[in-house]
Order: sequence, then C-alpha cells, then structure tokens
Amino acid sequence: MNHYRQAVLRSLDAIERNLKRPIALHALARHAGFSLWHFHRIFAEHTGESLGSYLRKRRLTAAAEEIARTDRTILAIALDYQFESHEAFTRAFKAAFDATPAGFRRTGKLAWLRTRPELTAARLHALPVRTTMKPTILDLPALHLLGLGARFVPPMSPAADNLDVVPQLYRRFCPLIPTLPPMQDKYVYGAARYPSDRDRRHPDEREYLASISVTAGTKAAPPLTLWKIPASTYACFTHRGPVAGLGETIHYAFGTWLPRSKYVHGDTPNLDRQDERFGDGGQDCEFDFLMPIRPK
Repeated sequence: MNHYRQAVLRSLDAIERNLKRPIALHALARHAGFSLWHFHRIFAEHTGESLGSYLRKRRLTAAAEEIARTDRTILAIALDYQFESHEAFTRAFKAAFDATPAGFRRTGKLAWLRTRPELTAARLHALPVRTTMKPTILDLPALHLLGLGARFVPPMSPAADNLDVVPQLYRRFCPLIPTLPPMQDKYVYGAARYPSDRDRRHPDEREYLASISVTAGTKAAPPLTLWKIPASTYACFTHRGPVAGLGETIHYAFGTWLPRSKYVHGDTPNLDRQDERFGDGGQDCEFDFLMPIRPK
C-alpha cells in the first residue's frame, strides 16, 4: 500500500467516525497529511469520487439505513447526519434515491443498496492502480487564443457543472470558426484559469475559453474574447475515451503524476486541444490535456 492509499484510508476512517459529527473537508485533508487542493485529487484518483461527494453520499446512505430499520423521526435522523433542516435533507435524499424519505419508509424501498458508496479498507486495497500515463513534455510558443468564454465549476468540486457549461459553449463557438481570422494551427483550444475578480458564484469557479489560435495583433470584438498566453512548457497527456471522462485524466495529472515529478504547476492556463481525433466525443474520442509546468 503506497503513501497515497494510506492517506485515503485515513480519511475514510475519519469519515466513518464522523458521519454524525461536523467535519470540514479541510480537516479531512489535514488529517490525511495534505492540503485540501492536493487531497481532492488524490482522493478522487483512488476512489472515483470527490471528497465532498463521498462524505455527502455516506451520510445519506447511513441515514437511509436508519429510516428503513428504525421508527425514529426523519427530522431527528436528518439532524444527526448534519443536514440543517428537514427540507434540505429531503431535497438531497430525493436527488440521491429518487424517493422522499417518507416515501422510502412507506414502501421499504432498498434500491440504494445497489449503489451504496462505502469503501472499506479491503475494497480499497483491491482497487486497481490506474495505468501510468507518461506525458510528453513540450514547449509551446506564445498563443493568442480568440474565442467565447464562460464560467464553470470544475469536475473536482461537488458543485461541478462543467459537463453542462462547456459543451454548450462549444456548440455556440464551433459554428463561428469559419467566420473568424485564419487558424494558426490545426487545433481548437479550451483554456481554463482562475477568474481575476472576486465576484464568483462559487469558490471553485473557473473561466473557460473555447478558442482557436490566431496571429498576434488580432482584435476581439464582443462577444469574442482574446487571451494572450506566454510561451510555456507543458506536460501533454492524451485523453482517450468519452470527453465526459476528462476529469479522470485531470485527476491523474494533478494528483498522481505531478507530485511524483520534478515539476510544479506553472502560472499559465491549463489547455485542452482538439483536432480530427476528437470525433463525436464518444468512446473513440482522443485529445490532449496540457498542464503548464516549471521545474521545482
């Protein structure tokens, strides 16, 4: 068992001990021995769940057990498992199990057992270690990216909406490409960065640009935006499979490869670049995820 798996096991034990007690995600990360930013990626790499999502689902499934097997009031159970009100608990329960807590109790519905998100030590030991992805290290010249922008919450967050926001953005942008200045290479670029302002709807929010590379000096007229990205070194990971699974490649890049490498994350935006390999974004899809890096 490697160092990361030990850390995940410590956090799983802490979650099980604190299902009925307040516990913050940063406290779980600190207990495991990592920063919250770093531990989000380690946890998802080993479990397939974000830290916040796993904690929330464990509380819901434990609460479902009590509803099914006891006569305690639903409000008492909800408060025990750290939900602030009957209404908040009911919304979360219905989203998870497609039934209200009261309806669940009346019908004796136990479908939740099929998807119960509980990881014991034995199950974690049995999880396969993901195939090592060796990135290509490459240097890119300065890029001038012209495109349409939007705000999104990335896949590591429990509030992630990237799979709604980003595809919609490309559906708006791609028909515009024939009307734009000539492309300087064969790629359509996606670029992601932290917003420079503090006016965010969510603390994890990012800016995303669906774009093409154009010549220096190109002007952007609304609704288009131009990002100027300096020459940088990147670790280039090839993502294969449905575009919806990109989060797994990103989790690996940040949570496994980067900490073991001789690099740290650079100061420029993360990029994905798409060409004819992208196809329809389904099972045969292939494209590059570029993480900016610099020596430690």
